[in-house]
Amino acid sequence: MSAPETPVEKNAALPEDVRRALMEKFDAAAAHQQDGRLAEAITLYQQVLLRAPGHAPSWINMGVALRGVGHIDAGVASLFRGVAIKPNDAGALSNLGNALRAAGRLTEAQDHHRQAVELAPEDGSFYYNLALALRDSGDLSAAMSCFKDAEVKGYDKAELHWDRALTRLLDGDMRRGFADYEWRWKIADAKTRDFTQPVWTGETLKAGASGKSGTLLVYAEQGFGDAIQFFRYLPLLKEKAARIIFECQAPLARLFKGSAIGRDVDIIPREDSDDAKILMPAFDAQVALLSAPHFLGESENLVPGAMPYLTPPPGAHSITAPKGHLKVGLTWAGKPTHRNDRNRSTPLKTFMPLIDMPGITFFSLQLGPPADEIAQSGAGALVHDLQPYLRDFTDTAAVLSEMDLVICVDTSLAHLAGAMARPVWTLLPYAPDWRWLLNRSDTPWYPSMRLFRPDAPLDWSGVIAQVKAALVDFKASFDAASSGD
Repeated sequence: MSAPETPVEKNAALPEDVRRALMEKFDAAAAHQQDGRLAEAITLYQQVLLRAPGHAPSWINMGVALRGVGHIDAGVASLFRGVAIKPNDAGALSNLGNALRAAGRLTEAQDHHRQAVELAPEDGSFYYNLALALRDSGDLSAAMSCFKDAEVKGYDKAELHWDRALTRLLDGDMRRGFADYEWRWKIADAKTRDFTQPVWTGETLKAGASGKSGTLLVYAEQGFGDAIQFFRYLPLLKEKAARIIFECQAPLARLFKGSAIGRDVDIIPREDSDDAKILMPAFDAQVALLSAPHFLGESENLVPGAMPYLTPPPGAHSITAPKGHLKVGLTWAGKPTHRNDRNRSTPLKTFMPLIDMPGITFFSLQLGPPADEIAQSGAGALVHDLQPYLRDFTDTAAVLSEMDLVICVDTSLAHLAGAMARPVWTLLPYAPDWRWLLNRSDTPWYPSMRLFRPDAPLDWSGVIAQVKAALVDFKASFDAASSGD
């Protein structure tokens, strides 16, 4: 947020009482913004700017607030207005850089962050913001250098260590990356658990020692995809404790219980409502699932486990398609609450160049409101909506087991298909999540997965062109194999 040096500049066209009222309104807006009431703040900033359009702090603060509520493009435009009025405001330039980064305009973002650094070279926060834009552009070495500069300049907040961890992981430095990943507990978004038992840090828990049961509670802490990806670590944790209790999200519990890994641990669903909570069994120590790689010290074997490690139970839902047709499952959007959903999700219409291919039956595995796009776009005969049959991940796994191929954006479905060793093509955003690394079409996490990367931010057309060419080849191989049966 920009510092409000002069709440409303002198304007001969405004009477003193009007200027005073606008000053009070700006102060109220800034207070709302500070308290997180962004919608109220935006409304007040708009009212100030209707009477005083030359007031740079209102444009700058409103731009930050608009980005905070997801109106990225409007936030960028507002910040450009503010910077035009105050071109030498380092804070405003850096805020504009942050908004441009959120909009995927990475080159412009770096330019504005560099201007901020030049204007205020002793402020470490501006180096930190530049590091983030450099990382998103794939220049990891320069990003790490800027993180170091930020720290040297006195910016030593937890967010810096957290983002440096993500950068190391993206670079494939799993040992140091997972060590730094523990900084997540010090950032505002982390959801800590109120346990009295100590955090497990790698020691062996033996039953009978000083009255202990040797029980370790492992809990899923983040999204569905994270739980699926790191579920493979439970057998290694089992070697460290007499008993493992794994608490996971309820929609995953049935699938995990039916897996080979699940037979060796006690899996309990986590329920959010107070009246549905399961009484937690007794345990001696606890650890978050994504801390397992660090505390296990798996520097040489950070991606353990045979594939597949998830399979659906027999007798689940089956699908049908015309004889000789390739069966392809689709998902084009993740949860809208995901912080990077703007960059990882896309409308169904983006996939239309794939759907026009004959000899393929497409099935939608999309959940939530984006599934409505099938009917809204008139694609009901082109894409068969399976959402009514997908009660939980076990049902989804059953459907996946009958697919010849899955094409999806970076959501939990990609992890599920990968854990089942199903052929899956994952369409990544330009600045990918750390687990997908950089500059490769495969992933050590899931051998059956192929990664498709855009050449520019939000370049879905380029990615779809790559996918369509690959799908033509995949279909030809499928047809050749089918004709030989």
